[in-house]
Formats: sequence, structure tokens, C-alpha cells
Amino acid sequence: MAEYRAKKGQEDRHGEMTGAITVNMVLCMLPLGIFFFFIGPLFLGTTALVIIGIICSLIMPVIMLKPSQQIWAWLSEWADRFES
Repeated sequence: MAEYRAKKGQEDRHGEMTGAITVNMVLCMLPLGIFFFFIGPLFLGTTALVIIGIICSLIMPVIMLKPSQQIWAWLSEWADRFES
């Protein structure tokens, strides 16, 4: 059976990338999806929507990096309480 847990001394408490990336995508894609599927088409043309979408999809993950790491650190800490 594969072991996915970090070995002793290799824990990265505030930058565990897999979880932080997942949280980052949830934080970014939900508002982007709502805007670009429902709100944006009402006010913008197709070309403007595509250009703004590309720019936002590149910038927003960078902006949400620290909050996603903090949320993942909190979730990870919370999950560690259930560990034996």
C-alpha cells in the first residue's frame, strides 16, 4: 500500500502544495465561473469576455495564493486532531 503522509521532519505545515492548490482552485474558479457564465455575458461581448477571462484566470490564483495556504493549513491542523 502506498504511503502518502509526509515522513517525520519533512512536513511543510503552511505550504502543503497539493491541498493548497485544490483550495486555490475552489476559491478562484467558483467566482470566475459564476461571473463568466452568468454575469459577464449580460454586459460584455464575446471578445472582451474571453480577454478578461484569460487575464483573470492568470491573476486570480496568484492573488488567492496566501489565503488558500492559510485555509489549507487550518484544514490540515483540524484534520490532525483526528489522527491517532
